[in-house]
Amino acid sequence: MFAKSSSGKKISGTDTLIGQATTFEGKLVCETDLRIEGTITGDVHCSQNVIIGESGKAYSHIQASSLVIAGFMQGDVSVTESVIIESSGRLEGNVLCQSFIIKEGGKFNGNSKMQQNAPLLTNAPIAEVTDSSDT
Repeated sequence: MFAKSSSGKKISGTDTLIGQATTFEGKLVCETDLRIEGTITGDVHCSQNVIIGESGKAYSHIQASSLVIAGFMQGDVSVTESVIIESSGRLEGNVLCQSFIIKEGGKFNGNSKMQQNAPLLTNAPIAEVTDSSDT
């Protein structure tokens, strides 16, 4: 139920919530999962997962373990694991991650780059390329 932060303090497993009727401006640093249902403007540094709910809006640069977007986000993303844009989600910005999923209906406008330490698919067959002018 309780975990120790890097500073040795005990933190609870309770998620951090920015509610629908809440607007936050500034830098947010958290060590638990973060759910955004309201509006946030400013940098977010989260050692866990960030979820932007359907009613959520983030005008931010987000660093986290993973990010799920069901609402709107404008800004750059750097995560160590995955970014998922749900069917109701929209992201305007650049993405750096290991896994990037855009579900049908989800919208992305920006550039994406896979982290260099992402695992390679070593067992995947390589398709043979043929020149169509030979036929």
